This record gives sequence, C-alpha cells and structure tokens, in this order.
Amino acid sequence: MIGFVITGHGSFPNGLLESVQLIAGDIEQVEVIPFEESSDRLEKLLTQSIENVDTGSGVVCFADLAGGTPFNVSSKIASINDNIRVIGGANSPMLLSGLFQRKLPVDDFVDIVLKEGKENIKKFEVNVIDTVVDSDGI
Repeated sequence: MIGFVITGHGSFPNGLLESVQLIAGDIEQVEVIPFEESSDRLEKLLTQSIENVDTGSGVVCFADLAGGTPFNVSSKIASINDNIRVIGGANSPMLLSGLFQRKLPVDDFVDIVLKEGKENIKKFEVNVIDTVVDSDGI
C-alpha cells in the first residue's frame, strides 16, 4: 500500500489530514510534517516519516505549494529514491481519491490523484433561468 506524507507550511498539513479524516475516518500509513523550522530540520523529519510509512509500494509526499520549501525538500529526497513521488498543490479531493487507489503502482496512483485534484477545482456560478409568463400570469 502506498504511504502518504503530508507536508506544508504551518498548520496546513494537519488541517488537510483532519479534514480528510472527518470524511473518510482514520487513515493508515500516513504522517504529517508541518514546516515550522529550518529546511534542514524539515529534511530530517520528512526522511524519517517516509521511512515510517514505506512498506515497499512507494510513498507520495503531498505538499501545499509546488516550489515551496516543503515541496523542494521532498523533491530533493525523492530525487535519490526511486519509490518516492512528490505532488505540489495538495487538496482534499486528491487525498480522498487516493485512499481508494493505494494498491496501484505509484506512477498510476499519481496520475489518478492529480487528475482528481485538478477536476475538483471549480468556481461557483449563478445560472439565471429565463422564465416566460404567459398572458394568464401562469
């Protein structure tokens, strides 16, 4: 089963996991690493968390912002480990979808959760319906 590490600035990763757990219940093989200190400390924490959730099927690090420190540090770790993938711009729909895909090969998993994450970004629009009132006021 693919392991999850959720990382990001401040309370983002904890909030994301709490949100997903509210919908899906407890989640196995997941760790949360907030970025609150130095990038060196973050690297140590991420490395340990990856080891903790890795059962041989791969690990996906979900980071809040592509290009942010948690994403960059996760990418540095992934660059020297074949079974680690990193996704920036993590959101609830991609994590929820991923819960049901964790037995797939890690690259297939990443493709699916990226698609779900993108497809669930929507804007609200008000649709105005034209109504025609006939001469009787009906």
